Amino acid sequence: MRVARTNMAGMLWMDALHRRWLLRRTAGESRWQLVKHMASWVRLFIRQTRWLRALNARETLRRAAHADPRLYERWHRPYISTHFDLDTRRRIVSSHYAFVMRRFPAWLCERIVSGGSALLATLRLDGVPGAYLSLRKPSRGEAGELSLLLLTLEKEVLASCILTFDRCDSVIIGAVRGAGPHTPFEATREFIQGSHGLHPTDLLVSLVRELAALHGLKRIRAVASSARVAGSSHGVGADGDDAFWREQGGVPAESGCHELPLSLVQAPCDVGPRSRREKRQLREAFREKACEAFAAAFRTTDGRHPVGATVSVSRDAAAIRNLSSGGQRPASEHGGMLVAGL
Repeated sequence: MRVARTNMAGMLWMDALHRRWLLRRTAGESRWQLVKHMASWVRLFIRQTRWLRALNARETLRRAAHADPRLYERWHRPYISTHFDLDTRRRIVSSHYAFVMRRFPAWLCERIVSGGSALLATLRLDGVPGAYLSLRKPSRGEAGELSLLLLTLEKEVLASCILTFDRCDSVIIGAVRGAGPHTPFEATREFIQGSHGLHPTDLLVSLVRELAALHGLKRIRAVASSARVAGSSHGVGADGDDAFWREQGGVPAESGCHELPLSLVQAPCDVGPRSRREKRQLREAFREKACEAFAAAFRTTDGRHPVGATVSVSRDAAAIRNLSSGGQRPASEHGGMLVAGL
């Protein structure tokens, strides 16, 4: 029995090392960089062996590691927050893929595990080109395992939010980033104009809250700027991150994170000049419909909500409806398409 386990461990090591070597060639890593990574494998030999066995024991984790060999060593170095220790990092990686496997529709789970991307919804804006909502794995995993993207129709990044599920009741936002370096400023301006004043990063946080409500999560955490992992690209701004999270109702918590409320009460839509009220109503109608279109992608093929999910309307959507006036014109929706302000 012991000999069989030893042989199996040796085979897992050889397979993992081979895949990690192939990654070095495609990622352009130097030999010394690979040696540095391998040194951590040896230093954590017993834990690493257990991790390789855990990855091999579950098909989802095994396939995810084959698609992204950095998963073999993700927990060796600072991950999501610099305050997370080795055991916490390893638990989060395992919990995330277990969550995706149990809660996401099969087609979406397959895309994510295999390292692909999934188009979740198409948003049509008022008077300007539309936008896509997409989900994929980040190119690097220091800030988390999933990247929620708001894209132009030309696939330019308007905003991104990197998130990771922890256990079965929590989601951690590792970073929120604005427009990509190759996205023209005009594209962001057009989105804000077409959504009646809704900023791309603000929309993505609302979608994370929608996702939390859909799956019955009890906690949303966001990493503070002081705990951001070195090497992960900067988000809203070096110190702007913390200001952004405060605007979202966040309060400092443990492990270098902000604790975000599950819902954020928006300003009343019936206060102020008429033109401002109408614009606010259209903006919140767009936000609500965007959340509905986003949530639809996470339902099973027969239209049911995922296992363990709540069937009530999201907390943000409920707050929006309570604040909107009775004469508001809702945004029109055509299938999976969203039309704002029509």
